[in-house]
Amino acid sequence: MEQKIQALIIATKEKFGLTNYYLHTSSFYRSLDVFEDTTYTFTTEWLPSHAKKVEEDDLNPPGTAIIDIDVHTGQLKRILFVNNKSFAEKNIIVSTSTNDIIQWAEEETGLTYNEQFQLIEEENGRLFFKECFMGIPVSPSGFIEIKYNQDGQLTLFSAIGQFPPKEKFKQDVPALSLEKVADLPRKQIKLMEFPLEKQKQILPFYGFEEIYITNDLTRTIPYEFFVNDKIQLAINKIIYWDSPTNQLFEKKCLTFANDVTIEQVISREHHPNLLPITNLEKEQCISTVSDFLRQEYPNDTGKWLLTTLYRQDNYIYATLKYNEHSNFIFKRKLLVIIAAENLQAINSMDSQFMLKTFEAYTTVEKGTITENQAFDTLKDHLELTPVYVYDKQLAQYILCGKLDCAFAVNATNGELVKLDDL
Repeated sequence: MEQKIQALIIATKEKFGLTNYYLHTSSFYRSLDVFEDTTYTFTTEWLPSHAKKVEEDDLNPPGTAIIDIDVHTGQLKRILFVNNKSFAEKNIIVSTSTNDIIQWAEEETGLTYNEQFQLIEEENGRLFFKECFMGIPVSPSGFIEIKYNQDGQLTLFSAIGQFPPKEKFKQDVPALSLEKVADLPRKQIKLMEFPLEKQKQILPFYGFEEIYITNDLTRTIPYEFFVNDKIQLAINKIIYWDSPTNQLFEKKCLTFANDVTIEQVISREHHPNLLPITNLEKEQCISTVSDFLRQEYPNDTGKWLLTTLYRQDNYIYATLKYNEHSNFIFKRKLLVIIAAENLQAINSMDSQFMLKTFEAYTTVEKGTITENQAFDTLKDHLELTPVYVYDKQLAQYILCGKLDCAFAVNATNGELVKLDDL
């Protein structure tokens, strides 16, 4: 393995024309993908030959090259030249024409344009691509970003996501239409309160909660299912207690020891976040969260819903939601961080500090606009687009329709507005 790593270093220097650079640091890190597979990445930092030695707390000088490569496949994951400056001896990309860059990206990634990735945005010196399958968007999606400077030199390539092979997809032909799902939109319309910074007001709007509908119409998948990529254990338990405690909570700093050894790389050791939370650990974590709430929120019995537990590095994270009905788009949430070694709470994060920003805002009450009136205004703006969605049970991507709407209705006056403008 050490010979392979040395070969990677030599090949990296040659491939990217780093003759005018010297290797500054190298390290390994590991990550989990949506399939719960562990990926090991080799990161190297290269300093320009004319740059002085960088101390630990110093910023990397302009032109520093940071390169991430998958250890076991040799696939380039990222190359970044600091401050959009490159001292590479040769141009990594042939030219800055869109077609040439797309062809280079195909060669570098092994992907096929318009079948596995599509150009979404193009602006001066930047191209942004999203993952697709046979031209249909994928969720959760991968991204490719490419930048070049005014001298036509590549300064960023970043590929984030899975970009899985064809075998991972249950290929299908889009069969849904708005007519076929006509009963569903009425269930998705919600009254939501948005903070408007300019007016310093909180206004009510009717809008649609986006959702995925399977191509065979057998079930729906909520959009929020894909927002969090952690391996979560569902709890959904309201925490009650009879009395507070006199014990004080002692907050401790977190330590993130993400160093990966060469032995772990060689053995392809599974990511520690894959370790299941046992029933014993689950019960102890529930008790720990209860004790923490009694200490820090003594008057909040019955006001917090413990939703999930998940592992992250050396800790187990407990996520809680404030147990109240609210139409405000930002919900109060609490994260209790528990040391995995002794299952004691050591830190926390409460979104209340962010919500305090809106305490000075004036809340405007809903007017006479009804849900039915809002629906009649919005229904012609509904969109149903095909998307391949990852199904954990099948371990495959299945074809769905994404039901969404880019507009909302002001509940005080019936005005139609774009969500992006709120």
